[in-house]
Amino acid sequence: MFKNLERAGTHFLRGQLSLIASGPGCGKSIFALTLAHKSRASCLYFSADTDAITQLAREICIATGWSWARSMQAAMSDDVPAEVRKKLWDLPIRFEYNTSPTLDDIESTMESYVEVFGTFPELIVIDNIRDIQYDTEIPDDTIAKLDPLTKYLKDMAHGTQAHVMALHHVTGPYNDGDKPIPLSGLRGQPGALPELIITLFKTVDPGGGADILHASTVKFRGGRADASGNTYVDLLFDGDHMTVTDL
Repeated sequence: MFKNLERAGTHFLRGQLSLIASGPGCGKSIFALTLAHKSRASCLYFSADTDAITQLAREICIATGWSWARSMQAAMSDDVPAEVRKKLWDLPIRFEYNTSPTLDDIESTMESYVEVFGTFPELIVIDNIRDIQYDTEIPDDTIAKLDPLTKYLKDMAHGTQAHVMALHHVTGPYNDGDKPIPLSGLRGQPGALPELIITLFKTVDPGGGADILHASTVKFRGGRADASGNTYVDLLFDGDHMTVTDL
């Protein structure tokens, strides 16, 4: 979990929908996976954007502190080291790698999860919302498409009492990920329904060290928020080890 966000009054509550939005490569997937990993919450992660080898390598980074290169080598190995298997063995995260899931696919996966574990997960991650196939005749990133999707995900959160976290993109002016992103910077403006929206941007270390990942709570029905994005907390993003930690 991220103590800096908690101290700022931002909490990921069960039964609610959140959006995590940023430009490409700013770390929203690592943010979500790290939260799932460190919270130890039972999690169903719809990884439409990332393949299994990459996610395993990221998990190894988070669990061991190894470099990305070493973790990727272990993930691609036919014989993952025993010390790594031990760290990941009881991790309560299950992945679904359908690259273009429909709503029926999501519901079928949820039903299978309940059949195996006897209950809904505590955390559901959608990575990312644009990959969900819904009414292909409606252009992507329009309110007409995103509003029904966010409504579906919000209903899922209420019905399962899981926290549903959907990852999303931002508009062109904020794609570089180097400045605060306001609520109005989300693509398609899907801001009406989620209880919590966090935008992420980075300050890159020119010396090649860890970058600073800035998390702006631009909407939160349960606490403080600043729609401008100019109020944020700082986290460390280490690209060489694929980790996000408190500063």
